[in-house]
Amino acid sequence: TMADVRPESRKFLKEALHLSGADFNRLAPFLGKVVAILRRLNVRAVLQTDTDFLGMFYEAFLRYGYDNNALGIVFTPRHITRFCVGLAGVAPNDRVIDIACGTGGFLVAAFDKMKSLAKGPTAINKIKESLHGFDTNPTVWALSVLNMFFRGDGKSHIEHSSCFDKTNRKNTAGRFSRSFLNPPFSQDEEPEKDFIDAAMDALEPGGIMAAVVYAGIFADEDHKDWRKQFLRKHKLLGMISLPEDLFYPTAAPTTIIVAEAHHPQEPEDRILMARVWNDGFTKLKNRRVEQSGDQLPVVLSCFERLRSGQSFNSPIACTVLGSNLREGAEWSPQQWLPQPPLEQDDCHRLQRLVIRSIYQAVAQFPDLADEVLEDFASGWQESPAMPVARTERVDYFFEVLNGKSTGEKNYSDGTIPYISSGDTTNSIINLVSGDDAEMFQFGGITVTAFGQASVQPWSFLARGNGGSAVRVLVPKFNMSIRELGWFAAQINYQRWRFFYARMSIKSRLERLMISSPTTRMPDGNQSLYENVRSFRTDLDTFSAV
Repeated sequence: TMADVRPESRKFLKEALHLSGADFNRLAPFLGKVVAILRRLNVRAVLQTDTDFLGMFYEAFLRYGYDNNALGIVFTPRHITRFCVGLAGVAPNDRVIDIACGTGGFLVAAFDKMKSLAKGPTAINKIKESLHGFDTNPTVWALSVLNMFFRGDGKSHIEHSSCFDKTNRKNTAGRFSRSFLNPPFSQDEEPEKDFIDAAMDALEPGGIMAAVVYAGIFADEDHKDWRKQFLRKHKLLGMISLPEDLFYPTAAPTTIIVAEAHHPQEPEDRILMARVWNDGFTKLKNRRVEQSGDQLPVVLSCFERLRSGQSFNSPIACTVLGSNLREGAEWSPQQWLPQPPLEQDDCHRLQRLVIRSIYQAVAQFPDLADEVLEDFASGWQESPAMPVARTERVDYFFEVLNGKSTGEKNYSDGTIPYISSGDTTNSIINLVSGDDAEMFQFGGITVTAFGQASVQPWSFLARGNGGSAVRVLVPKFNMSIRELGWFAAQINYQRWRFFYARMSIKSRLERLMISSPTTRMPDGNQSLYENVRSFRTDLDTFSAV
């Protein structure tokens, strides 16, 4: 009943649930049908089962049926909250907090897990006093209170206030054994790192935090010092990259961080690094629907084995020593996971796609045929012979340069390809008139901010502008055009390492590991120059009316 909610919270709850005039007018035509459906349901009985039906409703409503921007919500899917509870190893005697609890997903998952392990009503009653949360959005806070209310717990300990309030920070410091978190993404006034620090401060020594966080802070240079300082206070246990469409329709690359509070990272500690690209759901017709091949149980098993001192073997998980991370290095799994083996046939297939892209660009921009360098690749023919069957960093085989050009709109139309961060037509977005000082006169390989590599057999301009710039690879060895395509294919096979929060900046691209072919690959008798011009002629012929 409402009496179970603390008196100071009742007013806020009533106001949050009250329909405004605009809301009432919008919903009025449907209220009768909603009431009729509710009368046929035993709502309390349904909501007290092990399935979080109310949370599932919130997820569907907020994700697909409401304006997300109106509430400012990034909803944590319920299968992910349950996964995080499993990672943290929640037990009946734990004291749990979510300092930005939203609709209560983590608290519901923790409560259900604790209740399933509890023995007897006394233990369950104790659990009911062990869950705490904060949220400042009145609508979301009301939803979380209702969610816990119908499940029989937690409503009196979910505060409609900020976790950053000084009194709240003081009252929660060191009081909890488990904390969960999905902080608001990319808010300048309340950055993700502050939420993580607050969640860790709420834990007792040895307490465990599991948080779903926007991936950028684990990779970018801006947070290097924060990562360094964090490991001087706390111990990183695991980093798990999640599918990029997890929060669809919101695009937000996220990673789960699991950490142990107030125990500094030791050099010999082993940290799990894992990448999940199948969480049991896939995007289909503007929805995320279930699919087979869920990798979450595999990662959870690897983490549990690591925590118990056992080894594991998985293509989607590995371990990294604490000594590799202590000076502010990246925590992103995309940095540390080994590259899956690339079979020769697969590399040849990807190599063909690289060369095909040149012709696709000519089909889009026929004038490009006149720009192909007749002596393309001759600029490095006097370089040392390319080593074969060798695996090295990109900067062993190539000099890595940054694009020099400003935005494409700053150039007038012309004949020079302008390379930007597109995937189609060889990453060419337009033909412009270029400045010789900004131009790469002898062609080369371009790599976009998202790791798309293309062979450019013409002089070109490449976008500059910081992290989203195009990188240009100039061979250090004598290479044929086919060999350039081979290396571009090697880079494209590792595009999974790059995304919006972890772009292919120069330093990352330089340390990417690639392999040269097992034997040399000379070009055919007919040159690319001749083939492209012939292709353009055929295009003109087939296009004739």
